[in-house]
Amino acid sequence: MSSPYPMFRIALATVVGLALSAACSAQIYQYKDAQGRTVFSDSPPPGANAVKKNVNAPPPSGVGDTSAQDKLQEFQKRREERLEKEAKEAREKAEREQAAEHCERARNRLTGLQSGQRIVRFNAQGEREFLDDAGREKEIATAQKSVDDWCK
Repeated sequence: MSSPYPMFRIALATVVGLALSAACSAQIYQYKDAQGRTVFSDSPPPGANAVKKNVNAPPPSGVGDTSAQDKLQEFQKRREERLEKEAKEAREKAEREQAAEHCERARNRLTGLQSGQRIVRFNAQGEREFLDDAGREKEIATAQKSVDDWCK
């Protein structure tokens, strides 16, 4: 059967945990045994010249280091940094994809111009004009520049 007071259980568990951590600080005794070796023990042997040492267990890591508000701010900062990084990566990916598309178009245009086929254009009056050799060389130079710019 579950308790109608879950917060009470959490509070009780916290208090018990803190009480147990306080009990972790213990007395340690240091003495020399019959062979002259230094021994550490939780109880001294009878008749030994033991020195009492106070050893306190270190607090659990993270306890009391920062407040909940500080942790929340750190979390939000890390989240914002991650979101900014993801947005930057998305922009860079879109730019790479756009550059690849421009590169492909520039290469196709250059290949078409270099193929030797007749190229037809429409002038301002809507009339068809065929590209002559001089115009073709000029367009090839322009297309080659576009390929050089986009296909790095």
